[in-house]
Amino acid sequence: MPTPKPETRALGTLAPAADLKVRGYAVTWDSYDMGRELERVDPNAFARSMEEPGDIALLWNHDTGKPLARVRAGNLRLFTDATGLGFEATLPDTATAREAHALVESGVVSQCSFGFMVRAEKYEKGVDKPTRVILDADLLEISLVTFPANSATSVEARDARAETVRRTIRLLPPC
Repeated sequence: MPTPKPETRALGTLAPAADLKVRGYAVTWDSYDMGRELERVDPNAFARSMEEPGDIALLWNHDTGKPLARVRAGNLRLFTDATGLGFEATLPDTATAREAHALVESGVVSQCSFGFMVRAEKYEKGVDKPTRVILDADLLEISLVTFPANSATSVEARDARAETVRRTIRLLPPC
C-alpha cells in the first residue's frame, strides 16, 4: 500500500498541488435540450459575476461538501470567450481532488455544469419547442459532473509534471 502524501498548509488552508490542474468550459453559448424546452445562456449573462466574482466555487458533482477550488482562494480562474464560460483550476492535495483529477484524466468524467440564480430571461418560439434564453444570472458555482445538462461542456486534466517533461523533450535536439 502506498504511503499517503502529507497535506501541506499555507496560512491555515490547504496549499494547491501543482500537479492537479483542470480546465474546461462549464457553460457554452450554444442551445441545449432540457426536455420540454431548449435553453441557451446569453454570452453577457454572467457579466456581473465576472466583474465582481465573489466566492464562486468549483465543486465535485454540485456537492457543497466537496469543494475543489474557489475564486477567493486564488486557485480558480474564470474567463469568457467565443465558446463560453471557461475555467482553469489548481486543485488542493485532498482525497476528493485527487479522485476528481484521476476521473477527469481517465475520461470517466469529461463534462461540467453550473449553479446559478436567474435575474432576467426571455422565451423564444421554436419549431418544436420554445427556447429559454438566460439573459442575466448570478453565477454561484461550477461543477465537474458525471451527467451534464449541456453535453457541449468539457473538462480536461492537466499534469504540470507531464507538461514539463513534454516541454523538455521538445527542446532537445533531434538525434
